[in-house]
Amino acid sequence: MSGSAPSTAVTIAILNYQRRDALRRALAAARAQRYAPLEVLAVDNASTDGSQQMVRDEFPDVHLVAMPENIAAEGVTTLVVQDRGEIVFTLDNDVLFTTPDDVARGVAAFERHPRAAVVNFTILGPDGALSRRDWCHPRDADRWAGAEFVTDYVLEGASACRRDAFLAAGGYWPPFFIGHEGWDLAMRLLDAGHDLVYSPAVRVRHMVDPTVRPSSRIYYTFTRNTIWVALRNMRPAAALASMAKDLSMMCFAAARAGELAAFARGIVDASRGAGLALRTRRAMSRATAQRLRRIRALKPSIASRAWRHARERLI
Repeated sequence: MSGSAPSTAVTIAILNYQRRDALRRALAAARAQRYAPLEVLAVDNASTDGSQQMVRDEFPDVHLVAMPENIAAEGVTTLVVQDRGEIVFTLDNDVLFTTPDDVARGVAAFERHPRAAVVNFTILGPDGALSRRDWCHPRDADRWAGAEFVTDYVLEGASACRRDAFLAAGGYWPPFFIGHEGWDLAMRLLDAGHDLVYSPAVRVRHMVDPTVRPSSRIYYTFTRNTIWVALRNMRPAAALASMAKDLSMMCFAAARAGELAAFARGIVDASRGAGLALRTRRAMSRATAQRLRRIRALKPSIASRAWRHARERLI
């Protein structure tokens, strides 16, 4: 940081469940950051693989939050409530910083974008190439991955947020459990007048096994949560259009994977939970809807996105 002004306090918050060795690597990469002042937190969702004891034994400087049960993404909200940083870097346990300066670069991105509530990172795969399965932004990855721009998404396990903005927006809605909670939060932050930024300045590596295909849980939760996101946030016409488009693509992906039963369960449980989603509804304003259309002006067409999913089998 330049000059004599004090540095912004930062927390790195890492979410874990049943992945002790992955958590060890993530904590080591967090500890290697050269930024200060910095604290590191880990929330463990009731793992039984020795993750908690590993943190106590090998990382005594890390604040361990041991949950009594697996609350999935809600654990991130728990971490943000407990931490002291003005900016919180939230990482999944299989997401690693790639240099000791990633936190400093993330803070600098917030300084470049004072209206930003979130800075999303560039996600690389285990091979160091751009992870296309993790690209959720409304621009073509081949053209825009190297540029910094305002986006419409929050990458749940590979982003940094301003703590106050995250909490004011309500954090991650617990019923989502996992899947699309960042999309839901993104719309609430945009409606509050914040920016969401994608930046190539911070590059993290997602150590996902490329040979492992998504489980039935993905086809279930993504289907269910797509409906809840629309009901909670979107204006009526936009909600109908979003559900029609996203459910069509998910149905295709589920059929290809032999997971139509999981897709159907998602539809049924979304209907059962629709009342709760509607009771927590806070539809975005017309001005936000118009702003969202401007942010998405360069979004590839539905046909090109469908072809990409069919060709690359991203889910």
